[in-house]
Order: sequence, then structure tokens, then C-alpha cells
Amino acid sequence: MTTLVNSADSHVVEPLDLWVRRLPEHLRPRAPRIEEADGRWLFLVEGSPPRKMGASADADKENSATGFRAGGSDPDVRAQDLDEDGVWGEVLYPTIALFGFVIPDPELRWATARAYNDWLAETFTAASKRFAGAALIPVQEPDEAVREIERVARLGLRSVMLPMQAPADAPYNSDRYDPVWAAAQAHGMPVSFHVGTGANPVTERGGGGAVINYVEVGLGAQRTLAYLAASGVLERFPDLHVVMVECGAGWLSWLLERMDEAFEEHEQWVKPKLAEPPSFYVRRQGHVTFGNDAAGVVNRDFTGVEPLLWASDYPHPEGTWPHTQETLDRIFATVDPDERRRITYETTARLYGLEAPVGAST
Repeated sequence: MTTLVNSADSHVVEPLDLWVRRLPEHLRPRAPRIEEADGRWLFLVEGSPPRKMGASADADKENSATGFRAGGSDPDVRAQDLDEDGVWGEVLYPTIALFGFVIPDPELRWATARAYNDWLAETFTAASKRFAGAALIPVQEPDEAVREIERVARLGLRSVMLPMQAPADAPYNSDRYDPVWAAAQAHGMPVSFHVGTGANPVTERGGGGAVINYVEVGLGAQRTLAYLAASGVLERFPDLHVVMVECGAGWLSWLLERMDEAFEEHEQWVKPKLAEPPSFYVRRQGHVTFGNDAAGVVNRDFTGVEPLLWASDYPHPEGTWPHTQETLDRIFATVDPDERRRITYETTARLYGLEAPVGAST
């Protein structure tokens, strides 16, 4: 009998004409959109370099451009794929809209975010309770962010996603974000930070660029979690949970040790004076998602089990579908079954309301 698991990081694939159809009429000429150039599809987002997608020769523009399974945008197909892979619930993040945080114009940026949030709620939230949608929330205007959190909570979305890279003039240790943290806490919505958001994830185009960029993009998770723990955000908002998404988990033990060392050995320079070391707050309220990497599981005796959330990354090619069960058996071969259940099912179920039906094997 397959034991069901929950994925703390999966993705939807937005229709390529989503924003052209849904934005206010005066913004549609500037909407994120697909265009053909030199035999390839390009996705254009104002404020970002054009992003190359699939070849344009294929008559099926939607599939040739994205290259993802139909379950990325069809909840019925998706549910079949999940059932075959032994996955019950998923936390859903965007694919194309990940780049919406960097749109310079506030009106266009917020219209883009709202259109995505509406589509996510209409397409997946309405389809099944097994889909926990994470709303796209830009942070440049905190008051507007609070209003959008209030709105998406009414739509039934269960998490909010902020950019991993905060605006250059307003890092996440600024108290200007306190209303945002308070709103998320009040609605019981975990706040997620997905790698590669808030800035161009491509920093190196020379030799080794693909590998270097993959490493670099994960470093933002370490930085952001340190900001939230060391600056007192997690202490001030004790019911707020924060999740670093698609960044692996092997680095977490190092970060906890490094922060505590500074907190204790350089006490005379440390501000604010937290009641507990930074690692305390991360173990209580911080989480990281990982897929097929085992390093975080190996270090669980140091980090604790609660911060670790397994994720499939469906339908992205680096994800575990359709081999989730084999992957989990390999990673958790020597792990106590109770700990495995907490990492692969229980904590995610509690954070996002992803309880399987009564009688299902979890």
C-alpha cells in the first residue's frame, strides 16, 4: 500500500495569454506575453530580459512553449498524476509569474499579481482542497500588500509568496514590513520565498554559468532566513511561519550554527538582543523545502525535523514525478518512520491544511 505524502513545493503553469486576457484594457499592450522570434517563443515581462522558451515550429503553441505536462494547468489531469505518484496535497507556486515581482511600474505589477491570484483561485482552489495556492504578493508597497493578503484570504488561497530578493532600499529587517507579517500571521498563512524571485536569477553567462547560477540562486534563501531570524521578525511575530522554497536543505545546519556563533561570540555588537539564539526561532517557525537531495535529512538531528518539508516540484523536469516513491525510499532508507511522516506529510498538512481523506494511508 502506498503511503500518501504532501508536496510543499509544486507549480502550476499559467496559460500563456493569461495577462493579455485578464489585465485592464489600458494595460494589455504591456502585459506579460509570448512572442515569436527566430523560430523560438520568447516570454516578455516588462523590466526583465526576454526569456527563451520552446521552438515555435510546433503547431501546439501552449505545449511547445512551456514544455510542461498538461497537469500544470488542468487540475483534473494533475489529480490523476498525483494519485499515480502517491502524492495527496500540494502547495502551488507559479511558473511564469515568478518573474512578476520585478515589473517596475506599480500599477502593472499589481494588476499582474491580482490576475494570477484570481486565476489560481478559480482554477485550482475551486477544484479541490488538496491544492493550497500561494498568492503572489509584491512588497514594494506594503499597504497594498496587506490589502492583497486580505483579498486572497477571502478567495481561499492558503499561503503568500514574497520575493526572495527584497527591494534594494528596503531589506527584510526593515520594520516597514511589519504590517505584512501581521496580516499573514492573522490569517494563518505561511509566508514563502521562492528561489530566483525579486531579481534576475542569471548572474553568470561565462564558463560554468549554468552550474554557478544554480548555486547562486539558492544563496538567497540563506540570506533571507538569516534576516528574518536575526533581526527579530520571527520573535515579534511568534505565530508567523516562513518557508524558503526550492533551495534544498543541506545548508540549514550550517546557517543555524553560524548565526548562533555570532550571536554568542560577538554579543557586544548584536542588535537586537533576542531572548533566544537565532536558531531557536528558525527551529520554531522556519522551514525549507527539498526534493531529491538527502543532505538535509542527514543533518536533521541538528536542525530538528520541523523545519524540513519535502517537495516534488511537479511538473518541473528536476522534480521527482513520476518516481516520488522510489526517491523517498532512497532518501529515507534509514530514517525512523515517524520522522519520515513528519517531513513528507504531517508538517505540510498542518501548515497548509492538506489533510488527506479519513481512511487514507498517510
